[in-house]
Amino acid sequence: MIRLADLNIDWTPEDSEFVSAFCVQDETDADCVMSLSQENQILECHGIQFIERPWEHLLSRGKEFLCANKDWTKATVYCKQYTDPIYTLPLAAICSRFTAFDTVLLHGSFVDYCGNGIVFTGYSGIGKTTQAQLWQQYFGAEIVNGDKVFIRNFEKETFAYGLPWKGSSPYCLNKKVPLKAIIALRQSQENSIKRLNSVECLEYFMPHIFLPHWDKDCLSRALDIFDEISKRVPIWLLECRLDEDAVKMTRDTVLR
Repeated sequence: MIRLADLNIDWTPEDSEFVSAFCVQDETDADCVMSLSQENQILECHGIQFIERPWEHLLSRGKEFLCANKDWTKATVYCKQYTDPIYTLPLAAICSRFTAFDTVLLHGSFVDYCGNGIVFTGYSGIGKTTQAQLWQQYFGAEIVNGDKVFIRNFEKETFAYGLPWKGSSPYCLNKKVPLKAIIALRQSQENSIKRLNSVECLEYFMPHIFLPHWDKDCLSRALDIFDEISKRVPIWLLECRLDEDAVKMTRDTVLR
């Protein structure tokens, strides 16, 4: 059993080391919001492959495919030999299920600075991990994840969470921190920062949220979660060089 974004999942992947830091140590009376399993053998008759259990959803990637029930509480990956080392299909199922708990996945790097969660987002190669490393270098911030972050709304506060998936980044901690700012990045020869309005958030923030387009109900909830995050958490556009001045300007602006 693993725990992500304060939610328990009944899942033990083949590479258990992948999720070792997120395993639940005491499983007594631990309620699970979903279960994930893997079937290594696909039934076959007369050269036709089939599965016996009826499913509502079907996702595929390469030679693997995942089936899930209507509310994503149960999902199974079907493959003769699992070839995806980053478990993309299970993550897609988890993200679908988590929309029922006001939680979305964001492509971004995430640091803990003195108990303040700061998330940097943007397109691949824009410098998200580099920004996190600059905060670590100049301010001693702790890098929780260099590529992905779960964001979950509670009644009175919004939290950022680490998770096992980390892309090509080496950073992967099991930690949650109150989310204080989301910073969309653009490279520039001059340093500047401004807070985004609701329309600008659609351009600079929403494209980096993992949206489950395969399920209209989950997609609708994810968009509602995005809207609520935009109202609760200040979202900024940082156009900058990769230097100390940009980091200091950002800290003094978003945490003043």
